Amino acid sequence: MPDTGPKRTIGLAVQGGGAHAAFTWGVLDRLLDEVADGRLFIRAISGTSGGALNGAACAYGLRDNAAQAKRLLGQLWNAVGARSSWYPFLFNSPTAELGSPQRWNVDANPFVIGQGMLEQVSSPYLTPWLQNPVGPIMEQVIPDFVRLNQHHDDAPDLYVAATSVNRTALRIFGPGEITAKALMASACYPTLFQAVEIGGEFYWDGGYMANPALNPLVDSVDDILTVLIDPLRVEHGPPKLPRQIVNRINEVSFGSSWVTEVRQIELINQFIRDKVIPLKAPNGRTYAEKRFHVIRADDFMEEIGAASKNTPSPGFFLALKEAGWKAGNAWVRDHLGDVGVKSGFDVDTEVTHRLAGSADTMRSLQLSNDTKLTGKLT
Repeated sequence: MPDTGPKRTIGLAVQGGGAHAAFTWGVLDRLLDEVADGRLFIRAISGTSGGALNGAACAYGLRDNAAQAKRLLGQLWNAVGARSSWYPFLFNSPTAELGSPQRWNVDANPFVIGQGMLEQVSSPYLTPWLQNPVGPIMEQVIPDFVRLNQHHDDAPDLYVAATSVNRTALRIFGPGEITAKALMASACYPTLFQAVEIGGEFYWDGGYMANPALNPLVDSVDDILTVLIDPLRVEHGPPKLPRQIVNRINEVSFGSSWVTEVRQIELINQFIRDKVIPLKAPNGRTYAEKRFHVIRADDFMEEIGAASKNTPSPGFFLALKEAGWKAGNAWVRDHLGDVGVKSGFDVDTEVTHRLAGSADTMRSLQLSNDTKLTGKLT
């Protein structure tokens, strides 16, 4: 492996989001270039739903090298695309330009609206012939789960989040526990698939409790890089169509756990800065401030709409991969050098203000968004 600069160590947190998780495929494809060149080391990965599938393919491939991780990510999304029965040329927006993200927006599509209505009156227990395809796909991508569960000094440990249906509890499957069934549980959207039983407990999509979970990373690294799928902000709201309203509700609820967990970690950072928590505890455990980094594309995600999470197709995956690669490349260019030095993500503006609840914080968020959009305060 060539050494072209300082190697920076991160823990990687990857969100889920149905078909939109192919965005993370592109992000990882770009980050793996830095891994191959010796500039970046991924010590641990925490993933939820589609993020868990991305994380598993990446972690397993890195037990060989970055090129193998890239190959397995491509195999994953090619396999998902091959099982898709969604035909963009029949259903996607006929008025959008060919290269526009709007091409993939199906929020107002009658077929998609009907599909959403059907989910409210049907149940996966009434359609048992519709099987969860995640397990068979992941067994193709990862032929040796024993190897994935073994710790490797040069490859990341993997953590996968699922939601316990009966206990309202978060379940983290960590090293030694990752199986095809655990990945099925993490990606089990309850209106589409029957709950996954593991050890006598039943699990749904991990996004309801953690999207993704950050706590498994804090003991391993001081720099946490999150790949966000759901937009933290949208400009063209509020949504008006029934399905758009439901989709934005899901985006807000799935994103709230991540915002809350970042805030909790930042509070501990503040305690360390104020010396409320000593850098070294009597039991010998050491504490260090955590730095946050984020790769996101809110504008792109808003343009493609939330309903397209349920409309997978090979062409859509490639468009998402391209958008993810560009977002990852921008982060490498602008913020890779922040790793080990400072947060490349404004926690005060992007997280603390979102939880403060006052009118002043709403105004500050608006000013922050205006600054990003125009380059100056308006």
